[in-house]
Amino acid sequence: MPDMKKKLDRFTAAILAQATQETERTLDDVRRRRDEAYSAAEDQVLREAYQYIHREVARIKSESGRGVSKHMLDNKRKLYLRREQMAQETFALVREKIGAFTKTPAYLSRLRALLDEALATLSGSTEVQVFLRAEDLPLAQALQASCGGARRLTFREGGFQLGGLVAESEQLGLRVDSSFDSAAGELSGHFAELFGISLSDDDSPEGGNAQ
Repeated sequence: MPDMKKKLDRFTAAILAQATQETERTLDDVRRRRDEAYSAAEDQVLREAYQYIHREVARIKSESGRGVSKHMLDNKRKLYLRREQMAQETFALVREKIGAFTKTPAYLSRLRALLDEALATLSGSTEVQVFLRAEDLPLAQALQASCGGARRLTFREGGFQLGGLVAESEQLGLRVDSSFDSAAGELSGHFAELFGISLSDDDSPEGGNAQ
């Protein structure tokens, strides 16, 4: 009987050991599956987080780019408008100064000098047409007197407004534009080259068009 009890105890111990080992294996498998599930879930969370961050970064960059582009466009528009304002102010100042000059005695002297220069360019022509502003036509007699009677001068109203004169010879087929309008146009061109803006405005005259 004692031997039988010992055998039974050993058998029971073996069964329990085997059961314990099986339980450990089962628990290990459960833990492994659980860890794999956790790892897969973590990987999925990380992927989703990365994709979200990537999308948000791209969105922010896009919005920032649009914001910067809009800001730059607004600044360019403001700069252009300011340049145009400066151009109009400058041209208005030029016209004002020219207008004041044409009301002084020095203006007649200037017209005489311009006529002398034009006639020198048109030397060889016996007849010359001289175009003046309508308000300058009363000065025609004084201009004629300053040139003597060597040439026949015909004075007519020109299509310019700021002042000066245009002399033309049909014999030579030459035309000398000494109008202040043309000079202002050249000033506008130089101003545009230097600063990228124009001095002309909607009301600016077309200089040097003889009629």
